[in-house]
Order: sequence, then C-alpha cells, then structure tokens
Amino acid sequence: IAYAREHGIKLAVFGTVAGGWLSDRWLGVPTKPSPRHATVSFRMYSTPLERWSGGRWDLFQELLRTLRMVADRLDTTIANVAVAWVLAQLGPTGGWVILGVRDTTHLADHNALRTGKVQLTAEDLASIQAVLDQGSPPRGDIWGHERGQVQ
Repeated sequence: IAYAREHGIKLAVFGTVAGGWLSDRWLGVPTKPSPRHATVSFRMYSTPLERWSGGRWDLFQELLRTLRMVADRLDTTIANVAVAWVLAQLGPTGGWVILGVRDTTHLADHNALRTGKVQLTAEDLASIQAVLDQGSPPRGDIWGHERGQVQ
C-alpha cells in the first residue's frame, strides 16, 4: 500500500472481510471453529489469521471486540468497519474494494459503505491499529505463500 500511495497507484482490494472471519458471526465464539465444514474462503483466510495472531484466538477476539466497539458507534457491522479500515489505508490516492455478496442481506451494508455512512475517525483507526500491532504483520508479497517462499 505504501508503494501504491507513493506512486499514485489506485488499488482494487479483495478479501477485506477475510472470507467472513471479520464479521459479527465470530464475536464471542470461545474457540476457533473446525475448518471441516468451512467454505473455501473460510479455509483460505484461516492460515493468514493464524499467522497474524500466532494461533491466539483471544487476540482475534480482541480485534473483533475493537471492531464491534467502532461498529456500535457507527450503527453498522464489524464487516463494514473492516472494509472502511481498508479504504482508510488506501489514503488520498484512493482505490476500490471488491465486495462479495453471498445473498441480498448484505446489500444494505454495502450501500452504507457506498454512501459514506461508515467513516472512521483517527481514534477508531488508532484503536484498531493498536490491536493489529499485537500480531505479526504479513511477510513478503501476497504470492510468497503460493510460491512456498514464506512460511
């Protein structure tokens, strides 16, 4: 993202809710669910979540609680706050998020993002970043895992 900002490159970002992990569905769930009955997206984002959290489900729950606190203030969902956070990271250069729609129940949420109803404050961003900083940031480029270069 820093490179894109520096060079005025707009990004189209996908995976902003991590295959559904960054949603109200998982808030307060006491242990990580088994991936046995999971969707492909759910399984795909499970590994990066494990890497970031060091396998600490409690850290992931802290992130969800922080996102929920912001969402409560904005009268929206955890997923919308996650997407708004990504949009904020794009900065003045801007860009887009690619949103998946499993069914029509998500359309109202997406409309709230489109109309600018979900705007994060500097305090919101700092609260979220404080939790993110407790985990391990991604290493390498996005395809390093595919090439077996990043463990």
